[in-house]
Amino acid sequence: MIRKFIGGLVLASLLMGFSAPTDNSIDLICQFNNCKEKLVLFQFDGAAFRPVINGETQADGSTSFKVPKSEPSFYYVGTTTQNMIPIVLGQEEEVIMTGNCGNIRNASFQKSDFNNQYNALKAQINQLQQEAGMLARAYQQNFGANQDSIVLKMKALDDKKLTLLEAQKGNDFFTAVVALNTYLSFQNNTLGYNNEVEYFAKEFFRYANFKNPVYDRLPWVYEAFKNYTNTLASVRLPDAKQKECLDRSLGAIEAGRPAYKYALAGVITLLNEKKSPLFTQYAEQFVQVFQESDPAAASDMRKQLDRAKSFMPGGEAPNFTQKTPEGEDLSLSDLRGKVVLLDFWASWCGPCRRENPNVVRLYETYKDKGFDILGVSLDRERERWLAAIQQDGLTWNHVSDLKGWQNEVAGIYGVSSIPHTVLLDAEGKIIAKNLRGEALALKLEELFK
Repeated sequence: MIRKFIGGLVLASLLMGFSAPTDNSIDLICQFNNCKEKLVLFQFDGAAFRPVINGETQADGSTSFKVPKSEPSFYYVGTTTQNMIPIVLGQEEEVIMTGNCGNIRNASFQKSDFNNQYNALKAQINQLQQEAGMLARAYQQNFGANQDSIVLKMKALDDKKLTLLEAQKGNDFFTAVVALNTYLSFQNNTLGYNNEVEYFAKEFFRYANFKNPVYDRLPWVYEAFKNYTNTLASVRLPDAKQKECLDRSLGAIEAGRPAYKYALAGVITLLNEKKSPLFTQYAEQFVQVFQESDPAAASDMRKQLDRAKSFMPGGEAPNFTQKTPEGEDLSLSDLRGKVVLLDFWASWCGPCRRENPNVVRLYETYKDKGFDILGVSLDRERERWLAAIQQDGLTWNHVSDLKGWQNEVAGIYGVSSIPHTVLLDAEGKIIAKNLRGEALALKLEELFK
């Protein structure tokens, strides 16, 4: 279920086993083939996947775990955090799984009514979400009478969602999972809101009762808040409005609870992926709230936060070294003392090539006043890279490792699209990012006035 955990956070706990009476334990037996590495049981706490129990290899080649009985809780069994499958363990005496260590995500449960019921429920949720997505796209692409028929289909789908939620009564765990995934169509449930964005922002978690402690055992909270944040960012709400919505939703959970850690971590992960300026505020909040209860997670978040701040205006740009077209090493620090434009581009990038004449003009205007450019190419073919430099008259410094989108410098600077620029002062500190055209011209005029 958890697809991605917070970049930069590391597993801080050492592998260790629980010692528990066998009569108060669950026997988890994994009959997996082709296991070259030991199986481990992990848990996700909102900050990281942490190993909690080492598997014991049996004479028949299977791996067994003794897991203390508890309320139903999520674990992940696998060889690494990239090769594992979620599993819910609680009160069952014995759980048997079969599969292949080469692809643990496709393992199946041969003995576990609870996990089979959970997986069936998850399949129903996924189906309803797919149908909702299809109807939403159809609604946007059609007008007039066609929309009316789509709205009726949305209403029928809303009823299915509510029926599924009602069917979980008596099982807090399943109810909470479905509640986090029950979002009804705005077209049939306006509730007095003026637009769908406002409705979404305030009603997305309508059916989730976060006062219930079951949410402290649900990594689904992480996913739900990550998806919620993604939608707020995708509709391009102003940062202040996004923060208002996020604070209101996070406020429904008592700070410091495991559920709050899930929720806040989901928010932070998405904001970091989007390179949002709000990331630092919520990362600081994470450190403040959990520095005493989870110092390892808080420390890892602090490191990630410090790294992110280095990419903000005023932060010192990370140094790097790559090869020039002549095969020589050139470092960013070699240009210290000049105002430098880091220009991420490629020969195959149409917008980059169309912007080049403007960059050439600015370079010719200011190169004798202390302005320099370092082009970082995301090309893979050396000949095309060199030809584009010559054709466009790019007479400044250039480097590349010819790894395309896997360019190491682009990775360091979080480049997800090109053209991408970073303007540095003479001390190597970031002045601004993604200035192009008239905006770049005005900034250089200001600097060299």
